[in-house]
Amino acid sequence: MENPKPDDIEVRQVCAGESEELMVFLLAHYYPEEPLTAGTSPPEPEAADKEFLLSNVPFGTCFMALQGGRIVAAVVAGPKDSHEPEHMAEEARRHAGGKWGRILHLLSAVESATDVCRRFGVPSSLHVHALGVDPVVRGRSLGARLMTAVAQRARELGHPLVSVDCTSVYSARLVQRLGYQLVNTLRYVDHLDASGQQVIRPPPPHESVQTFVLHL
Repeated sequence: MENPKPDDIEVRQVCAGESEELMVFLLAHYYPEEPLTAGTSPPEPEAADKEFLLSNVPFGTCFMALQGGRIVAAVVAGPKDSHEPEHMAEEARRHAGGKWGRILHLLSAVESATDVCRRFGVPSSLHVHALGVDPVVRGRSLGARLMTAVAQRARELGHPLVSVDCTSVYSARLVQRLGYQLVNTLRYVDHLDASGQQVIRPPPPHESVQTFVLHL
């Protein structure tokens, strides 16, 4: 288990005016290790990818951990409803041909397979899109604290579920410890394009996208 909650780190909601600061952190401590980003060339995320993450800030569902005024961890989450599979499929078609389009191609397949709102008969879910922790402060429960903050915010907003597509084995281990339920697994080697080629090739030890939900 991770160490007890540190007293020198504050977790709070990301404010609208902090989007640029949040993205600087994500570019340093989320994207380089994120399996979908690392498994698709070129190495840098596309503008549409970054814009999508930041589009969640106005919902008041993104959180960051601060140590001495510096961001050391962050989570990006946003609402989705029963129309998400169709929305994701359309977005994948719209961005086809680029890096973000290849990532959406896989995420659309995951969304169609999981469809958590229809599966559990709920109107909405608060979905976690990104979680990053500065290596300097890893092992100090920051991932757990941020996920707990998301769950609390979901309750406040009336979402019956928190959902997350864990593209990394490490995030999957984290949410399992927090009591999340596994609802689907898609192996990277099984997700192919129209020509039969593997779409995304993440580095080891990442082998699949695992979707989890937490019932609130």
